[in-house]
Order: sequence, then C-alpha cells, then structure tokens
Amino acid sequence: MFERIKKSWEDIWLPKLQDGKTKVELERDRHYEARWVWYHTLLAIEIAISNLLLLYIAIKI
Repeated sequence: MFERIKKSWEDIWLPKLQDGKTKVELERDRHYEARWVWYHTLLAIEIAISNLLLLYIAIKI
C-alpha cells in the first residue's frame, strides 16, 4: 500500500526527465529558468519602486 502511494506521489510531484533531451540540455533549461525568475523578480521590484515614486509625486502635487 505504501509503495503504491509513494509511486503515485512521485508521479504527481517529482519532475520528470523529458524524452529526447540530454542532461546537458536539461541543465541549460534549468539555467534559463533560473535566469528568467531572477530577471522577472528584478523587473517586479523596479515596477514597485517606480509606482512608489509616482504615488509620492501624486501626493505631493
């Protein structure tokens, strides 16, 4: 019973290797995803700062 539950849990949550891709390609994909996350995080911070500055300007005027 536990083996069946463990297997179904792994099928749902563990990342699967994509067919036809080598480990080098998978590593490159992981690097791309990490850069994508950091890039968009920095963009979100920049937008938040600009929104705060615009709000400050709107309140002062």
